[in-house]
Amino acid sequence: MKPGPRVAEEDVKSERLTLRVHSDLIEILQKRADERNMSRSAYVEALLIAWVQADPRNPKIDAKGKYVENAPSPLEEMNKNSLKFGAKWSDFNKLYALLFGQSAPSKWVDEPQDHWMGEG
Repeated sequence: MKPGPRVAEEDVKSERLTLRVHSDLIEILQKRADERNMSRSAYVEALLIAWVQADPRNPKIDAKGKYVENAPSPLEEMNKNSLKFGAKWSDFNKLYALLFGQSAPSKWVDEPQDHWMGEG
């Protein structure tokens, strides 16, 4: 058997996330993963990465889920360009409302010191 491609040490996925879910959910996730020609695990990982990328309070991550080096922190982004940050917050708030049936708490951005903004 031919060995797979070498993975840079900093790209090695060392953490594991285990979920207990209903078999009906697994069936749906598998169908959606198949549509994208992905494994179910890769599909769920892509969903999680997209959700983290959508929340403007989070530090910037790449498509693998790794922090983007030297990217400004969310707090720096908010202070640098409040209009752009506000637009990103508005988009996130729409997604949040679609998923959870209510708006995201405004205190998450009104009181950024109390809600992690990717520093520390």
